[in-house]
Amino acid sequence: MSLRAYRSITLRIGLALVLLLVLSALCAGLLAPCDPLRVDVASVMAPPSLAHPFGTDYLGRDVLSRVLYGGRISLTVGVLAVIISGLAGTLVGALAGFAGGWVDEVLMRLTDIVLAFPTALLALAVMAIFENPTVGKIFIVLGLVGWANIARLVRAEVLAVKERDFVTAARSVGVSPLGIVIRHILPNTLGTLTVALTLGVAGNILTEAWLSFLGLGAQPPLPSWGAMITEGQYFLTTRPWVCIFPGLAILLTVLGFNMLGDGLRDVLDPRLNPRGRR
Repeated sequence: MSLRAYRSITLRIGLALVLLLVLSALCAGLLAPCDPLRVDVASVMAPPSLAHPFGTDYLGRDVLSRVLYGGRISLTVGVLAVIISGLAGTLVGALAGFAGGWVDEVLMRLTDIVLAFPTALLALAVMAIFENPTVGKIFIVLGLVGWANIARLVRAEVLAVKERDFVTAARSVGVSPLGIVIRHILPNTLGTLTVALTLGVAGNILTEAWLSFLGLGAQPPLPSWGAMITEGQYFLTTRPWVCIFPGLAILLTVLGFNMLGDGLRDVLDPRLNPRGRR
């Protein structure tokens, strides 16, 4: 990693928060003090204690355990959705930028139509169609509605790269158009694409949280941060820990991915000051 990466405080803090999320989600079985689905009527709404560091909810379930397992859902949705949108957006953007002409015109008008609808509202409308929303449907829907921004970004990068001398040289020696795109153009877009995908994970996690808050995400008894806030909102003034801890988990997770993406932009974008932002 370059010296600029080590000097970027934003990148280091974001990376630390993301690693904390990933490790806590992967090790939830080891870190969780209780089964996140176990109902304990004797411990209903118990305040934070040594036995239940984050307290319990209205069914006596351990909030810490549910927050840890909820991280798995959020991370799965965020990453898988961005993989789908990244693949679709890269394909559309690369094809439009490299082919040009009517192909570019048709694909970009399709992209404009998708961008005309706010991504969050479009995801909400699609999820509302399903009678039984599931985690699998969430990341598929988010992936399919989130490709347009990636497509425009990749198209802009391809347009900037395809006229450079090394691409012209590749054409002159008979490299096929597909080979030029895969071997010469797309590798030069990876920096910008990596930043966009990292920021996309944060957006997907936040969207999954509020979809679950509205009842269109992970269904009970699955531990979802958004659903936990919904369940605890009625006790916010008397038993605030039921809402506060899943809310903090969402805040730190989204903040971590946003800071990571911002830090990566500082490091990978050669147009920025060599010292990057602090």
